[in-house]
Amino acid sequence: MTEAEITKEVMRGRLVVVGELRGTHAESAGYVNRRTGEAITYVRVIYLIECACRGMLDRAVVTQKWIDVEDPELVNLPYEKGKLYAFFLEGFRLERGVFTGWIGDRGPEPIKTDEEAAVAPEGATAAP
Repeated sequence: MTEAEITKEVMRGRLVVVGELRGTHAESAGYVNRRTGEAITYVRVIYLIECACRGMLDRAVVTQKWIDVEDPELVNLPYEKGKLYAFFLEGFRLERGVFTGWIGDRGPEPIKTDEEAAVAPEGATAAP
């Protein structure tokens, strides 16, 4: 994803947080449906990112529910620590100075820097 694509999404009204990924973690979670009494389990993936907030470097915690998976060991997290990613938020809150957001099915997308975007794709020949 390029900066132009991110800008286009923001102009459409999407909530987007861009930050450097510092770590990921998958854990089991769940709740009891009060109406049916059924216990519902899922895997929660937690992304810890660093981003500029209020003019200084700050951390943000972004979570994602994986409903179809019950074992956190089965979750494949192919993200690289230290790279920039865009997180398309469904909602967020700011409590006690900690930004917490949550995303839906659309996972974090890597951001291509100007140098990476200028490079020809693999298998393609570069322009003379």
